[in-house]
Amino acid sequence: MKKLILAFSLLFASSTSIAQEANAPCGTGPAPKASLDYISMLHENGIFDQIAVENIQNTIFIPLKIHIVGTNTGQGYYSLANLMTNICEMNQKFNALGIQFFLRGEINYINNTSIYNLPSFAAAGAANTQYNVSRVVNVYFANLAAVGACGFANYPNSGEPSTTIRQGAIWLAPGCSGPGNSTFAHEMGHFLSLPHPFDETSDAPAAATSERVTRNTNETAPRFSANCTSAGDRFCDTPADFRPDRWNCPGVNSTVVDLNGDLFQPDGTLYMSYANDACQNKFSPQQVASMRSTISVTQTQTGQNINGPRMYLLVPPMPAYDTITGNTSVVEPANNSTGHPANWVYFKWRQVAGANMYLLRIRRNFTTIDELLVNSADTAYLYTKNTMTPGVQYRISVMPLNHKVTCRTYSAETNFTVTTGFGVNVADVAANTFKVYPSLLQSYAPIKIQTTEESAERLAYQLTDLQGRLVMSGTAEALGGGAFEIPVQVAANGTYFLKLQQGQKTHNQKIVITR
Repeated sequence: MKKLILAFSLLFASSTSIAQEANAPCGTGPAPKASLDYISMLHENGIFDQIAVENIQNTIFIPLKIHIVGTNTGQGYYSLANLMTNICEMNQKFNALGIQFFLRGEINYINNTSIYNLPSFAAAGAANTQYNVSRVVNVYFANLAAVGACGFANYPNSGEPSTTIRQGAIWLAPGCSGPGNSTFAHEMGHFLSLPHPFDETSDAPAAATSERVTRNTNETAPRFSANCTSAGDRFCDTPADFRPDRWNCPGVNSTVVDLNGDLFQPDGTLYMSYANDACQNKFSPQQVASMRSTISVTQTQTGQNINGPRMYLLVPPMPAYDTITGNTSVVEPANNSTGHPANWVYFKWRQVAGANMYLLRIRRNFTTIDELLVNSADTAYLYTKNTMTPGVQYRISVMPLNHKVTCRTYSAETNFTVTTGFGVNVADVAANTFKVYPSLLQSYAPIKIQTTEESAERLAYQLTDLQGRLVMSGTAEALGGGAFEIPVQVAANGTYFLKLQQGQKTHNQKIVITR
């Protein structure tokens, strides 16, 4: 995976920040002075000494608002399965840090080709101003090829819009955001104040202002002492780095030396480095302390409170979400069943404790043709899109989720074959037959009926219960093309009998109503 990452700082203020070569992994200059000064201030107040990873007692929950950008016609969407995996892996990476992420609200789909093919960083700022939601980390998935990036993010107090409780965002390219990628973690580091480890060093590694390899603050002349608190990324537990390009690790990096003649030995296991994703597996303790301070109130050794620049993310707090126990299974359609109208397939699955949303995956052979996120505890969905071909077998599976728990797997697949959809010329409907769908119905859901297209006669119906008592009757609503709809106004679960009559033709069918 080629990883091109841009820390989204000062891009709207100065074109000089985009000073590196077009093929460089990062198109921005160093982190803004405010971010570097913030880290230096944490040093001065002893914050790095008192916030050690092993001493983390509380978990900070950070809300994510996901914006998935597609074309004007809704093409090019980022995979929902990859999104859930990405968030799952983010939580695994940040778990030991005492930081976890959860989804707030529904996914925002933006159908805008000019934003999907993002032409510039300024266009991203304009989109942030238009679509950002307050008190969340706004995360956008779009095609970033035109800006040569896999992702970019705003540092605290930088970027658009300027409103403090919704400023900045993270932008990610779908091609760099699959399972196993660390782009999201890297960009989240920027969003929570972390510079690249090679900042202020990569342009001139042997310059007096560049970060030195030594960590000794009392070197003997002519050697220069450590400057890790005032140069580079300002973290003294991240080795001095000079690599603003992709590199493999472990292994010999180069013969580049600093002002003292010491060989640089950058740490490719750091998420904020530019080593390949397979190398990366950690944030340093000081990086962790900086991120946690960015999103919370930190007390200094003298009792002074430091308000982090992104502590607005903690209000309101995360709602309580249950642990998801068990998996689900598909109830409707029945496995290997046939005759489901291509534009009217009723999906139903078993409820799972703790789940408040379900991800449905429809596949043809083993290629996903659609993903649907049902944002409720409901366990049924009526699929009415025109994406399935009559006579072809498809597969449906379901993944139980909630806004906090995204590390889940799909259920076993159920196979089904569709037939001609409702509302079209149905050659296989005999003159004396009807097609009624579905036979397993949710309360207050409509029943669809397909008759011969040529018939213009009214369609009368009666619905009775098992004791033969009339529950409702009337005339079905004509939808055109020989299709009709009955708005069933029945709440009670149970088995019912539907009788249809159109001229001399009649049809009787059992209907099961379930919640």
